[in-house]
Amino acid sequence: MAKDHRAGSKVKGDKLPAILMASDLLEGDTVFLFKDGWTRDSREARIAYDQETADAMEAEGKGAAAANAVVDPYLVPVELTEDGHPVARHFRDVMRQKGPSVHLDMGKQADFGPIA
Repeated sequence: MAKDHRAGSKVKGDKLPAILMASDLLEGDTVFLFKDGWTRDSREARIAYDQETADAMEAEGKGAAAANAVVDPYLVPVELTEDGHPVARHFRDVMRQKGPSVHLDMGKQADFGPIA
């Protein structure tokens, strides 16, 4: 059986609040766990403010991965904007959250507007 190779978050310090990020298996898009499944819009992501919620979200992500819906689900520590929208704290996850960086008229920027 394959071993989980993810080294964990690259963020130093507090790991909460956090969102759950993964890749959609069929589309390849970065997706975020929200109240009714998965969404491409990170502003709709469910946010874990405590460890119990984070653990439950992680278990839900592992279940979705086992069902071949998503690949590589993991918790991403975030900061919240004034509007309460989550923004990843590590630059790698910020890039995944924003979408393609080459064409701002494509991907998440075009669909949902800029991520703070």
